[in-house]
Amino acid sequence: MTARIVTALAGCFMLLASTSPWAEDTVTYPLYAGFALGFASAGSSCYYYAYNCDGTDTTFKIYAGKRLHENLGVEIAYHDLGKLSEKGLYGSTTAESDGINLSLLGIIPVSDQGYFYGKVGYMRWDADYSSSYNTKTSDESGTDLTYGIGFAFTVNPDFDFRIEIERLNEFGDDFTHGGAEVLVMYFAGNVNFN
Repeated sequence: MTARIVTALAGCFMLLASTSPWAEDTVTYPLYAGFALGFASAGSSCYYYAYNCDGTDTTFKIYAGKRLHENLGVEIAYHDLGKLSEKGLYGSTTAESDGINLSLLGIIPVSDQGYFYGKVGYMRWDADYSSSYNTKTSDESGTDLTYGIGFAFTVNPDFDFRIEIERLNEFGDDFTHGGAEVLVMYFAGNVNFN
């Protein structure tokens, strides 16, 4: 009895596979690569000595990815987050950081003209700190959860223009008391390799 059921199910599966619309009409999505310019900011809850923890700087990233499905993609990126600073009563601290980020994308197509997307992933980052308080330097590295949202405009089948916001990493106490998260707004363009 069990052998018959297995044989019947296998036969049905083979029949469906050979006549299904996917076999004839499979949609393939291209690999893509792009470059983004943006603005990074470090903000935190600054409880000590009237800190200003909203330092900003320009940033860039180089990224590549693959859309696996109409609603799912994967992406890897190298981020250079520039030099961020915070200023207190007695001096300032700067942080220069960069990292590699791997993300999954959830995609909601709007039309042939573009799509919204959300992303979640992890970033391995490194930061070098220098302080004018005591001319001290230090470094830190970590792995943090990342997330973001964006919209991609499909200019033509070979090119997309993107606007996105990402939350990338968390500086520690060597930057400012209580740490500071790094937020980035990017303007990006990517080429699709059809």
